[in-house]
Amino acid sequence: MQTYPKNGASRPRPKANGKPLKRHVTIREVAKAAGASVSTVSAALNNSDYVSTETRQRIEEAVKTLRYFPNDLARGLRLQKTRSIAIVVPDLSNNFYIELVRGVKDYSASASFTVLIGDSRESWEEERNYLESFHRRRVDGVVRVPARNAGAGKAKAVLGNLPVVYADRHPHEKDSYIGRVEVDNARAAESATCYLLSLGHRDIGIIAGDVSSGTSQDRVQGFMSAMRSAKLRPDRSMIHTGHNDMESGHFHAMQLLTRAQRPTAIFCTNNMMALGALAAIQEIGLNCPEEISLLGFDDFYWSTLLRPRLTVVRQPAREIGMIAARILIDHIEGRPNVPAPALLETQLIVRDSCCPPKKV
Repeated sequence: MQTYPKNGASRPRPKANGKPLKRHVTIREVAKAAGASVSTVSAALNNSDYVSTETRQRIEEAVKTLRYFPNDLARGLRLQKTRSIAIVVPDLSNNFYIELVRGVKDYSASASFTVLIGDSRESWEEERNYLESFHRRRVDGVVRVPARNAGAGKAKAVLGNLPVVYADRHPHEKDSYIGRVEVDNARAAESATCYLLSLGHRDIGIIAGDVSSGTSQDRVQGFMSAMRSAKLRPDRSMIHTGHNDMESGHFHAMQLLTRAQRPTAIFCTNNMMALGALAAIQEIGLNCPEEISLLGFDDFYWSTLLRPRLTVVRQPAREIGMIAARILIDHIEGRPNVPAPALLETQLIVRDSCCPPKKV
Protein backbone atom coordinates (compact mmCIF):
# COMPACT_ATOMS: atom_id res chain seq x y z
CA MET A 1 0.00 0.00 0.00
CA GLN A 2 1.31 3.45 -0.95
CA THR A 3 1.83 5.90 1.93
CA TYR A 4 2.34 9.64 1.91
CA PRO A 5 4.54 11.86 4.11
CA LYS A 6 2.94 13.41 7.16
CA ASN A 7 3.29 16.88 8.69
CA GLY A 8 2.24 18.73 5.55
CA ALA A 9 5.01 17.40 3.33
CA SER A 10 4.10 17.53 -0.34
CA ARG A 11 2.72 14.46 -2.01
CA PRO A 12 4.28 13.15 -5.21
CA ARG A 13 2.78 14.66 -8.35
CA PRO A 14 0.54 12.32 -10.40
CA LYS A 15 2.21 10.80 -13.43
CA ALA A 16 1.09 9.56 -16.83
CA ASN A 17 3.36 7.25 -18.83
CA GLY A 18 6.08 7.90 -16.31
CA LYS A 19 5.95 11.70 -16.75
CA PRO A 20 4.51 14.24 -14.29
CA LEU A 21 1.10 15.56 -15.38
CA LYS A 22 0.96 19.25 -16.27
CA ARG A 23 -0.94 21.41 -13.85
CA HIS A 24 -2.32 24.91 -14.19
CA VAL A 25 -0.22 27.77 -12.85
CA THR A 26 -2.16 29.70 -10.23
CA ILE A 27 -2.57 33.44 -9.88
CA ARG A 28 -0.78 33.21 -6.50
CA GLU A 29 2.33 31.92 -8.25
CA VAL A 30 2.18 34.82 -10.69
CA ALA A 31 1.82 37.27 -7.79
CA LYS A 32 4.84 35.74 -6.01
CA ALA A 33 7.01 35.88 -9.17
CA ALA A 34 6.00 39.48 -9.87
CA GLY A 35 6.38 40.62 -6.27
CA ALA A 36 2.80 41.84 -6.15
CA SER A 37 -0.39 40.98 -4.34
CA VAL A 38 -3.02 38.68 -5.83
CA SER A 39 -5.49 41.56 -6.03
CA THR A 40 -2.96 43.68 -7.96
CA VAL A 41 -2.34 40.87 -10.44
CA SER A 42 -6.10 40.44 -10.85
CA ALA A 43 -6.51 44.17 -11.46
CA ALA A 44 -3.73 44.15 -14.07
CA LEU A 45 -5.25 41.18 -15.88
CA ASN A 46 -8.58 43.04 -15.98
CA ASN A 47 -6.87 46.16 -17.41
CA SER A 48 -7.53 48.31 -14.37
CA ASP A 49 -6.05 51.82 -14.54
CA TYR A 50 -4.71 51.96 -11.00
CA VAL A 51 -1.86 49.47 -11.58
CA SER A 52 1.41 51.31 -12.27
CA THR A 53 3.27 50.79 -15.55
CA GLU A 54 6.28 49.24 -13.77
CA THR A 55 4.14 46.77 -11.80
CA ARG A 56 2.12 45.91 -14.88
CA GLN A 57 5.32 45.09 -16.80
CA ARG A 58 6.52 42.78 -13.99
CA ILE A 59 3.17 41.00 -13.96
CA GLU A 60 3.13 40.61 -17.76
CA GLU A 61 6.63 39.12 -17.66
CA ALA A 62 5.64 36.69 -14.90
CA VAL A 63 2.53 35.67 -16.86
CA LYS A 64 4.63 35.04 -19.97
CA THR A 65 7.41 33.19 -18.15
CA LEU A 66 5.10 30.96 -16.12
CA ARG A 67 2.69 30.50 -19.07
CA TYR A 68 -0.27 31.49 -16.94
CA PHE A 69 -3.75 31.23 -18.45
CA PRO A 70 -6.63 32.82 -16.50
CA ASN A 71 -9.44 30.49 -15.50
CA ASP A 72 -12.26 31.97 -17.57
CA LEU A 73 -14.84 29.66 -16.01
CA ALA A 74 -14.01 30.77 -12.48
CA ARG A 75 -13.88 34.41 -13.53
CA GLY A 76 -17.24 34.07 -15.28
CA LEU A 77 -18.85 32.59 -12.17
CA ARG A 78 -17.40 35.38 -10.06
CA LEU A 79 -18.37 38.25 -12.38
CA GLN A 80 -21.58 36.62 -13.65
CA LYS A 81 -20.18 37.05 -17.17
CA THR A 82 -18.52 34.47 -19.39
CA ARG A 83 -17.32 36.79 -22.17
CA SER A 84 -19.04 34.54 -24.65
CA ILE A 85 -21.94 35.12 -26.99
CA ALA A 86 -23.83 32.80 -29.32
CA ILE A 87 -25.25 33.01 -32.81
CA VAL A 88 -27.86 30.75 -34.36
CA VAL A 89 -28.54 30.82 -38.10
CA PRO A 90 -30.96 28.83 -40.26
CA ASP A 91 -28.58 27.34 -42.81
CA LEU A 92 -24.78 27.09 -42.63
CA SER A 93 -24.67 25.61 -46.12
CA ASN A 94 -25.70 29.07 -47.37
CA ASN A 95 -22.68 31.29 -48.02
CA PHE A 96 -24.63 34.36 -46.84
CA TYR A 97 -24.88 32.95 -43.33
CA ILE A 98 -21.27 31.79 -43.36
CA GLU A 99 -20.21 35.40 -44.02
CA LEU A 100 -22.62 36.70 -41.37
CA VAL A 101 -21.13 34.31 -38.78
CA ARG A 102 -17.62 35.39 -39.78
CA GLY A 103 -18.59 38.99 -39.14
CA VAL A 104 -19.84 38.09 -35.65
CA LYS A 105 -16.66 36.11 -34.93
CA ASP A 106 -14.31 38.81 -36.24
CA TYR A 107 -15.82 41.56 -34.10
CA SER A 108 -16.13 39.29 -31.05
CA ALA A 109 -12.47 38.27 -31.31
CA SER A 110 -11.43 41.93 -31.36
CA ALA A 111 -13.40 42.40 -28.12
CA SER A 112 -11.97 39.19 -26.54
CA PHE A 113 -15.30 37.37 -26.66
CA THR A 114 -15.72 33.76 -27.77
CA VAL A 115 -18.60 32.70 -30.01
CA LEU A 116 -20.79 29.58 -29.92
CA ILE A 117 -22.52 28.73 -33.21
CA GLY A 118 -25.75 26.88 -33.96
CA ASP A 119 -27.40 25.85 -37.23
CA SER A 120 -31.16 25.44 -36.83
CA ARG A 121 -31.69 24.09 -40.36
CA GLU A 122 -34.84 26.23 -40.53
CA SER A 123 -36.40 24.25 -37.66
CA TRP A 124 -37.68 25.89 -34.47
CA GLU A 125 -37.14 22.61 -32.60
CA GLU A 126 -33.45 22.63 -33.55
CA GLU A 127 -33.15 26.33 -32.76
CA ARG A 128 -34.79 25.85 -29.35
CA ASN A 129 -32.29 23.08 -28.52
CA TYR A 130 -29.41 25.40 -29.36
CA LEU A 131 -30.88 28.31 -27.39
CA GLU A 132 -31.38 26.07 -24.36
CA SER A 133 -27.79 24.87 -24.65
CA PHE A 134 -26.50 28.43 -24.96
CA HIS A 135 -28.47 29.45 -21.88
CA ARG A 136 -27.08 26.52 -19.87
CA ARG A 137 -23.57 27.54 -20.90
CA ARG A 138 -24.27 31.01 -19.48
CA VAL A 139 -23.54 32.97 -22.64
CA ASP A 140 -23.84 36.72 -22.16
CA GLY A 141 -26.11 37.27 -25.17
CA VAL A 142 -27.35 35.89 -28.48
CA VAL A 143 -27.35 37.02 -32.11
CA ARG A 144 -30.39 35.36 -33.62
CA VAL A 145 -31.57 34.68 -37.16
CA PRO A 146 -34.84 32.89 -36.33
CA ALA A 147 -35.99 29.73 -38.10
CA ARG A 148 -38.96 30.27 -40.38
CA ASN A 149 -41.37 28.39 -38.07
CA ALA A 150 -40.18 30.11 -34.89
CA GLY A 151 -43.41 31.74 -33.79
CA ALA A 152 -43.70 34.95 -31.83
CA GLY A 153 -42.58 34.81 -28.22
CA LYS A 154 -41.24 31.26 -28.32
CA ALA A 155 -37.63 32.24 -27.69
CA LYS A 156 -38.54 34.41 -24.70
CA ALA A 157 -39.54 31.36 -22.68
CA VAL A 158 -36.12 29.81 -23.36
CA LEU A 159 -33.79 32.82 -23.05
CA GLY A 160 -35.55 34.82 -20.34
CA ASN A 161 -33.85 38.22 -19.97
CA LEU A 162 -30.77 37.30 -21.98
CA PRO A 163 -30.06 40.15 -24.45
CA VAL A 164 -30.83 39.31 -28.08
CA VAL A 165 -29.88 41.08 -31.32
CA TYR A 166 -31.72 40.08 -34.48
CA ALA A 167 -29.78 39.88 -37.74
CA ASP A 168 -31.09 39.62 -41.31
CA ARG A 169 -34.67 38.66 -40.42
CA HIS A 170 -37.42 40.61 -38.68
CA PRO A 171 -38.27 39.71 -35.10
CA HIS A 172 -41.91 39.13 -34.34
CA GLU A 173 -43.75 41.87 -32.46
CA LYS A 174 -43.83 39.85 -29.23
CA ASP A 175 -40.09 39.11 -29.31
CA SER A 176 -37.95 41.36 -27.12
CA TYR A 177 -34.58 42.51 -28.42
CA ILE A 178 -31.96 45.20 -27.86
CA GLY A 179 -31.18 45.72 -31.54
CA ARG A 180 -31.73 44.52 -35.09
CA VAL A 181 -29.55 44.70 -38.17
CA GLU A 182 -30.73 44.11 -41.72
CA VAL A 183 -30.88 45.63 -45.19
CA ASP A 184 -33.70 47.61 -46.75
CA ASN A 185 -35.30 44.53 -48.30
CA ALA A 186 -38.23 46.33 -49.94
CA ARG A 187 -36.00 48.93 -51.56
CA ALA A 188 -33.49 46.28 -52.73
CA ALA A 189 -36.21 44.15 -54.35
CA GLU A 190 -37.79 47.21 -55.93
CA SER A 191 -34.43 48.24 -57.41
CA ALA A 192 -33.81 44.73 -58.77
CA THR A 193 -37.26 44.60 -60.36
CA CYS A 194 -36.78 48.06 -61.87
CA TYR A 195 -33.59 46.78 -63.50
CA LEU A 196 -35.53 43.95 -65.17
CA LEU A 197 -38.20 46.43 -66.25
CA SER A 198 -35.52 48.70 -67.72
CA LEU A 199 -34.40 45.79 -69.92
CA GLY A 200 -37.91 45.57 -71.32
CA HIS A 201 -39.32 42.70 -69.26
CA ARG A 202 -43.02 42.90 -68.42
CA ASP A 203 -43.85 39.27 -67.62
CA ILE A 204 -41.74 38.77 -64.49
CA GLY A 205 -42.10 35.86 -62.11
CA ILE A 206 -40.88 36.01 -58.52
CA ILE A 207 -39.92 33.14 -56.21
CA ALA A 208 -39.85 34.36 -52.60
CA GLY A 209 -39.28 32.78 -49.22
CA ASP A 210 -41.86 31.74 -46.66
CA VAL A 211 -44.70 34.25 -46.27
CA SER A 212 -44.37 34.10 -42.47
CA SER A 213 -41.00 35.85 -42.79
CA GLY A 214 -41.08 39.64 -42.62
CA THR A 215 -37.99 39.69 -44.82
CA SER A 216 -39.75 37.73 -47.59
CA GLN A 217 -42.84 39.91 -47.26
CA ASP A 218 -40.73 43.05 -47.72
CA ARG A 219 -39.05 41.66 -50.84
CA VAL A 220 -42.38 40.74 -52.42
CA GLN A 221 -43.67 44.19 -51.48
CA GLY A 222 -40.71 45.81 -53.23
CA PHE A 223 -41.38 43.74 -56.34
CA MET A 224 -45.06 44.73 -56.33
CA SER A 225 -44.20 48.39 -55.84
CA ALA A 226 -41.86 48.42 -58.85
CA MET A 227 -44.47 46.74 -61.05
CA ARG A 228 -47.17 49.22 -60.02
CA SER A 229 -44.81 52.16 -60.59
CA ALA A 230 -44.39 50.86 -64.16
CA LYS A 231 -48.21 50.91 -64.53
CA LEU A 232 -48.31 47.11 -64.59
CA ARG A 233 -50.76 45.01 -62.64
CA PRO A 234 -48.80 42.21 -60.92
CA ASP A 235 -50.04 38.78 -61.99
CA ARG A 236 -50.66 36.92 -58.72
CA SER A 237 -50.10 33.58 -60.46
CA MET A 238 -46.51 34.69 -61.16
CA ILE A 239 -45.82 35.23 -57.46
CA HIS A 240 -44.59 32.02 -55.83
CA THR A 241 -43.51 31.54 -52.23
CA GLY A 242 -41.63 28.56 -50.86
CA HIS A 243 -38.61 27.79 -48.74
CA ASN A 244 -35.13 29.20 -49.00
CA ASP A 245 -33.47 26.15 -50.54
CA MET A 246 -32.52 24.75 -53.95
CA GLU A 247 -35.36 22.22 -54.03
CA SER A 248 -37.94 24.96 -53.53
CA GLY A 249 -36.34 27.17 -56.18
CA HIS A 250 -36.28 24.29 -58.65
CA PHE A 251 -39.90 23.31 -57.97
CA HIS A 252 -41.35 26.81 -58.34
CA ALA A 253 -39.20 27.65 -61.36
CA MET A 254 -40.57 24.54 -63.08
CA GLN A 255 -44.09 25.73 -62.25
CA LEU A 256 -43.39 29.09 -63.87
CA LEU A 257 -41.51 27.76 -66.88
CA THR A 258 -44.07 25.12 -67.86
CA ARG A 259 -47.12 27.39 -67.78
CA ALA A 260 -48.85 28.40 -71.04
CA GLN A 261 -47.50 31.95 -70.84
CA ARG A 262 -44.17 31.67 -69.13
CA PRO A 263 -42.35 34.73 -67.77
CA THR A 264 -39.44 36.28 -69.64
CA ALA A 265 -37.58 36.81 -66.36
CA ILE A 266 -37.53 35.24 -62.90
CA PHE A 267 -36.48 37.06 -59.73
CA CYS A 268 -35.47 34.76 -56.84
CA THR A 269 -35.26 36.43 -53.43
CA ASN A 270 -32.67 33.97 -52.08
CA ASN A 271 -29.39 32.68 -53.51
CA MET A 272 -30.14 28.99 -52.92
CA MET A 273 -33.49 29.30 -54.70
CA ALA A 274 -31.72 31.04 -57.59
CA LEU A 275 -29.45 28.00 -57.94
CA GLY A 276 -32.50 25.72 -58.02
CA ALA A 277 -34.16 27.95 -60.63
CA LEU A 278 -31.02 27.88 -62.80
CA ALA A 279 -31.02 24.07 -62.60
CA ALA A 280 -34.67 24.04 -63.75
CA ILE A 281 -33.89 26.36 -66.67
CA GLN A 282 -31.06 24.12 -67.80
CA GLU A 283 -33.13 20.98 -67.27
CA ILE A 284 -35.88 22.26 -69.58
CA GLY A 285 -33.27 23.26 -72.14
CA LEU A 286 -33.86 27.02 -72.19
CA ASN A 287 -31.04 29.44 -72.86
CA CYS A 288 -30.33 31.87 -70.05
CA PRO A 289 -30.52 34.82 -70.53
CA GLU A 290 -31.62 34.77 -74.21
CA GLU A 291 -34.89 32.91 -73.52
CA ILE A 292 -35.26 33.53 -69.78
CA SER A 293 -33.46 36.04 -67.55
CA LEU A 294 -32.63 35.14 -63.95
CA LEU A 295 -31.88 37.53 -61.10
CA GLY A 296 -30.95 36.38 -57.59
CA PHE A 297 -30.68 37.83 -54.09
CA ASP A 298 -27.42 37.39 -52.12
CA ASP A 299 -24.04 37.03 -53.74
CA PHE A 300 -21.67 34.10 -53.14
CA TYR A 301 -18.01 33.57 -53.90
CA TRP A 302 -18.55 30.94 -56.61
CA SER A 303 -21.36 32.74 -58.47
CA THR A 304 -18.90 33.90 -61.13
CA LEU A 305 -18.06 30.25 -61.88
CA LEU A 306 -21.62 29.56 -63.02
CA ARG A 307 -22.62 29.89 -66.67
CA PRO A 308 -24.15 32.31 -67.08
CA ARG A 309 -22.64 34.33 -64.25
CA LEU A 310 -25.54 35.37 -62.04
CA THR A 311 -26.80 38.93 -61.69
CA VAL A 312 -27.62 39.39 -58.00
CA VAL A 313 -28.52 41.77 -55.22
CA ARG A 314 -25.49 41.75 -52.92
CA GLN A 315 -26.03 42.13 -49.18
CA PRO A 316 -23.20 43.18 -46.81
CA ALA A 317 -23.42 39.89 -44.88
CA ARG A 318 -20.16 40.27 -42.96
CA GLU A 319 -21.02 43.85 -41.99
CA ILE A 320 -24.43 42.73 -40.73
CA GLY A 321 -22.70 40.21 -38.46
CA MET A 322 -20.10 42.69 -37.19
CA ILE A 323 -22.68 45.36 -36.36
CA ALA A 324 -24.93 42.81 -34.61
CA ALA A 325 -21.99 41.63 -32.48
CA ARG A 326 -20.99 45.22 -31.70
CA ILE A 327 -24.50 46.14 -30.51
CA LEU A 328 -24.67 43.02 -28.34
CA ILE A 329 -21.21 43.35 -26.79
CA ASP A 330 -21.63 47.08 -26.14
CA HIS A 331 -24.81 46.26 -24.24
CA ILE A 332 -23.12 43.47 -22.27
CA GLU A 333 -20.17 45.71 -21.38
CA GLY A 334 -22.46 48.56 -20.34
CA ARG A 335 -21.14 50.95 -22.98
CA PRO A 336 -23.40 53.57 -24.56
CA ASN A 337 -24.92 52.06 -27.66
CA VAL A 338 -23.44 53.59 -30.81
CA PRO A 339 -26.36 54.09 -33.22
CA ALA A 340 -26.28 51.53 -36.04
CA PRO A 341 -27.68 52.17 -39.50
CA ALA A 342 -31.35 51.28 -39.36
CA LEU A 343 -31.17 49.59 -42.75
CA LEU A 344 -27.93 48.77 -44.57
CA GLU A 345 -27.48 49.40 -48.29
CA THR A 346 -27.43 46.65 -50.91
CA GLN A 347 -25.75 46.63 -54.32
CA LEU A 348 -27.02 45.30 -57.65
CA ILE A 349 -24.23 43.27 -59.24
CA VAL A 350 -24.90 43.05 -62.98
CA ARG A 351 -23.35 40.00 -64.68
CA ASP A 352 -24.57 37.78 -67.52
CA SER A 353 -27.87 36.18 -66.52
CA CYS A 354 -30.16 39.03 -67.57
CA CYS A 355 -30.77 40.62 -70.98
CA PRO A 356 -33.69 42.18 -72.89
CA PRO A 357 -36.51 39.71 -73.61
CA LYS A 358 -36.48 37.81 -76.86
CA LYS A 359 -38.70 39.45 -79.46
CA VAL A 360 -41.49 37.23 -80.72
